[in-house]
Amino acid sequence: MNLVTDDLAVDLGTSRTRVFAKGRGVVVNEPSLLAYDLPSREVVAVGLEALELEGRASEDIQIISPLQDGVVADSTFAGKLLERYIRKARDGRSTITHRVLISVPADASDIEHYALRYAAREAGVSNVYFVNKGFVAILGSGVSVDDQRATMVVDIGAGTTTIAAMVHNHLIFTRTLRVGGNDMDAALIDMIKMNHNVLVGPRTAERVKIELGCALEVDQESSTNVKGRSTIAGNPEMAHVNSVEIHEAIDPIIGRIVTCVQDALEALPPEASADIYDRGFIIAGGTSLLSGLDERLSRDTELDVTQTESPQRAVIRGLGLLYENPLALRRAILRGDG
Repeated sequence: MNLVTDDLAVDLGTSRTRVFAKGRGVVVNEPSLLAYDLPSREVVAVGLEALELEGRASEDIQIISPLQDGVVADSTFAGKLLERYIRKARDGRSTITHRVLISVPADASDIEHYALRYAAREAGVSNVYFVNKGFVAILGSGVSVDDQRATMVVDIGAGTTTIAAMVHNHLIFTRTLRVGGNDMDAALIDMIKMNHNVLVGPRTAERVKIELGCALEVDQESSTNVKGRSTIAGNPEMAHVNSVEIHEAIDPIIGRIVTCVQDALEALPPEASADIYDRGFIIAGGTSLLSGLDERLSRDTELDVTQTESPQRAVIRGLGLLYENPLALRRAILRGDG
């Protein structure tokens, strides 16, 4: 009984890692964070526990995301992160994982594939299959693989923006922009430091983005308080930031995403363009929840924009659906081994 196998799928995101177990659904949904002791390099916390240490741990404890811009930045620690989450996904039910699907950008390089495979093997997995992130984002957004008309999905995550279009189980376009919500957070950190001489952490910047960030110019100014460390005196300090300066800080990143979508629309085949003109396109990913982003994309592309249900889970939903559709799985696989 201990040799029961699990088929798993992993959405290894810059911000969060989600693991799907065939027959059980999403069994892991935690931050892609890892805390380790600097002198010994031993892992002391992963996921939510590492998040709680962020900004509070001693200098000997380093807190990192082993993934940057949707790809592995540190293979060893990414492997340790995967190992913890795969063990958690198994939950004592099995000791063998038959195969693991991992979503990756279509333009991921050979070096990036190698880093992911190394990370998976560090986690004790030998049968690794990389699947096209754009394909599963479409599938997870509720699009039927048998749809005879073109559908386009823009998946805006923490580290990347993936644009993909599909007709009848075939991808006709895919492009990845290494820009996402984390870039907005970084822009807010820089803005608060420059305008208010206060240094804040990524969690505070993300909170500010969620509370007051808007992709459209704001008609009525609102504000919030942020706490951090004074860059002048070095002591704890509070700053008062408003929605206007927040919009101005993140607008260049939003502009890059809009431009990428416009370029993608221009690159579509004529008949597919006609379908998208009639149907509009779908947005997914956690950053798609930014206030006014759907309206901004609709305004600048002159198309209807629909946000998929639970946009943060579109990719992991799509990965899970691949196990129900062998043909779609074959179409989605970029490469694999084992």
